[in-house]
Amino acid sequence: MILFGISLYVLAMLLIGLWSSKQIKGLDDFLVAGRRLPFYLATATLFATWFGAGSLMGAAGTAYSDGILGVISDPFAAGVSLILAGFFFVGMLRRMKLLTVTDVFGKYYSKGTEIFASILMVPVYVGWLGAQMVALGYIMHMLTGINPLLGIVIGAFIVLIYTFAGGMWAVTLTDFVQVVILILGLLIILPATLIHVGGLGAIFKATPKEFFSFLPHTHNYSNWVSYLGQWGLMGLGCIVGQDLIQRSLASETAKVAKWSAVTAGILYILVGFVTITLGFAGRMVFPGLADAEQVIPSLAMRFLSAPFLMLFIGALISAIMSSSDSSLLAGTSLITENIIRRLKPELKDQQLLQTARLTSIVFVLVSMLLALYVREIYDLMVNSWATLFVAILVPVTFALYSKKANTPAAWTSMILGTGTWIGCILIKTGNFTQVSDPIFYTAAFYGGVMSLMGYVGATLLIFARGQR
Repeated sequence: MILFGISLYVLAMLLIGLWSSKQIKGLDDFLVAGRRLPFYLATATLFATWFGAGSLMGAAGTAYSDGILGVISDPFAAGVSLILAGFFFVGMLRRMKLLTVTDVFGKYYSKGTEIFASILMVPVYVGWLGAQMVALGYIMHMLTGINPLLGIVIGAFIVLIYTFAGGMWAVTLTDFVQVVILILGLLIILPATLIHVGGLGAIFKATPKEFFSFLPHTHNYSNWVSYLGQWGLMGLGCIVGQDLIQRSLASETAKVAKWSAVTAGILYILVGFVTITLGFAGRMVFPGLADAEQVIPSLAMRFLSAPFLMLFIGALISAIMSSSDSSLLAGTSLITENIIRRLKPELKDQQLLQTARLTSIVFVLVSMLLALYVREIYDLMVNSWATLFVAILVPVTFALYSKKANTPAAWTSMILGTGTWIGCILIKTGNFTQVSDPIFYTAAFYGGVMSLMGYVGATLLIFARGQR
């Protein structure tokens, strides 16, 4: 029954992709769905983009082990990033009719900064796509017994087919279906679990009090720096992620872009509380669980009958695929629009569309191979998503809100922020792979501070020289 349900789900995704391919006439259709997404689709695709394997299994597992303090970055800071993006960023970007977030660099700075910023961002989505594919492979192995490598290949093939065929249209429509399945799955597993453990009151009594704290347990300098780094990295850095901005640019109006982001952020935090609750409940049902991230699948297999289990497995797969297609399309967009198009401006629209589709194939293959076989490079790419906070956020913010935006300041900000972040990690660990979370967040905090100081300092220096 489980295999039958998965097969139906896969078939539905592929049919949506094939139907969506009829809507693709040019690069704008492929990358931003012709800028025609209504509020409900824009909200659904933003929520689905954020809610991946980490949000569902990772957040529940971290709550199981560390409590709320462990999930500050996701769902809380991640949800806040959507809300802040809605109020302060996406409406302005939508009115500019851009295709990617790094188009801002080409508009306000220079072609060189645009290409450099895009190169910094591409590894973010290579690593994230690889992580989702690996998660999907192991979930399918756990639930059906198939080889994990086969599960990874199947998942990658499905995501590639419907994204290749329909671009943003296919991604948006499949995201909408995936969100519906995901929320239905959570609405099934939550009451089933609560009935078994005796309700929310029983969970509160059984959970240690320190698990409900939003602030560091020990108030020393290093803990606070790491804590602020979590908020900065996810709450601010993700604002300028291509996956978020791309959906807002696809909205039919600036108003839709704004309120869909705000609504998706609020919904994300609310659903995040559900996953945290399931993590706490899992402590009662499975005390001493060896792999905390398996708490939600374990609860589902314990309490759900076969038909409901099939639906919940669909929810797990939906969460992973929605983040996978977002990463694939984001990386493809940056490479096609901000690297290939800038280096080969003579390419026509149809040539760029073909290039984008070919790029998506290469992108999937590279992500999958790095995740499976080149572990050190893969770890580096997973960690590279901090570049959004330490290199991209400050130049984009000044471009939108300051009349003194200038190219030297953008270069200084990106180089100084990235260099400080990498330097802090290397000083602490000597390498860039398998970095512990406290070191990662601390390095990001200092990188973000230096990015801001670099931009402001360079601008003041240029302004002072201009006054002489």
